[in-house]
Amino acid sequence: MSSRQTCVVFRSFLISLAILVAASTIGCSFAATPAQRTSGSTVVNPSRPMDPSKCALSQPQTVRPPALAVRISRIEKGALVLVNVCIDGAGPFPFVIDSGSSFSVVGQQFSRRFHLHQVGAKQQAAGIACSASVVPEQLSSWSVGGVALRPQVVFGASLPNLEPNQPLAGVIGSDVLSRFGSVRIDYTKDTVNVGAAESGSPTVDGVVRGSTSTPAPPPFKEGIRAQAELTIVARRGGVVPYVPMTFGGSGPQLLVVDTGAAVSSISSLLARSLHLQNAHQRIELPAAFGCPANLAEVRSGRWTLGSTSLPPQVVASLPVSALRIAGLLGSDVLSRFGAVVIDYRAARILLESGA
Repeated sequence: MSSRQTCVVFRSFLISLAILVAASTIGCSFAATPAQRTSGSTVVNPSRPMDPSKCALSQPQTVRPPALAVRISRIEKGALVLVNVCIDGAGPFPFVIDSGSSFSVVGQQFSRRFHLHQVGAKQQAAGIACSASVVPEQLSSWSVGGVALRPQVVFGASLPNLEPNQPLAGVIGSDVLSRFGSVRIDYTKDTVNVGAAESGSPTVDGVVRGSTSTPAPPPFKEGIRAQAELTIVARRGGVVPYVPMTFGGSGPQLLVVDTGAAVSSISSLLARSLHLQNAHQRIELPAAFGCPANLAEVRSGRWTLGSTSLPPQVVASLPVSALRIAGLLGSDVLSRFGAVVIDYRAARILLESGA
């Protein structure tokens, strides 16, 4: 782990931890992806019980693993993808699949329970109103959906509860997802498919701009309704996918493809430069690091992904103090298509009808 500062971003509906180290990032700041106001929304869909017997049966895969059963929890306009993760043969525990997190995360109470070894200095996570520390730790034995994962460094952090008596155990970020080449989330069938067996992590920093000549797996090319090239940034072990979006007649803006964000958002500076209309309403955010936040909303107007026009909608406006990104393309947009394929190797995104 580099001794240089890592930029830590705490965001998404559950305020999951994203440690975003994009190539263009110079400083560190807090970006909270907004949650719509909810009254009595349940985060966990109980339709898929967790089966502890699968933890003992986890095996490394030399071929593309079968579909992983996940739990899709609808939250207002967005959707949260929860998958079963086992640690040291125990569990399973609920992790969020979050492509907007460049690193994976384990909740502090699970770090303590499994005595994860600290492998570097604490990193400072800066927030809108306050900050906190996160810890790089070695996770040697873990699996997702019955598929054994490679040992790696994760970040230990304080995470919120899914429900009063059910803590969120962690976040599966793009550092893990990208090692399978591509990932397909089907919001209609509650499944996740990966494109290949797990490979090694990137050993060098770099940027891949799509589309490359790498073909997408055949099952991932059916019922495509929209597609676009991606920019994949790998830096210090973290991976971030960006998609070009246009607003009105402006040039393309790179937004983070963020399955962990319930609502899409845009930088307030960019919103002003694009003259996006104020929606005259605000979004109340859950407390991050114990500091609640409140964001304004703007109207997207006419916007497109690749060559596909998207319906105009309200998006959150990230404050100037937030991470220096143009915005986040959240699950409110992605889940409307039924299924999404994030192809890290071919550097493209496919939006399908699902099922």
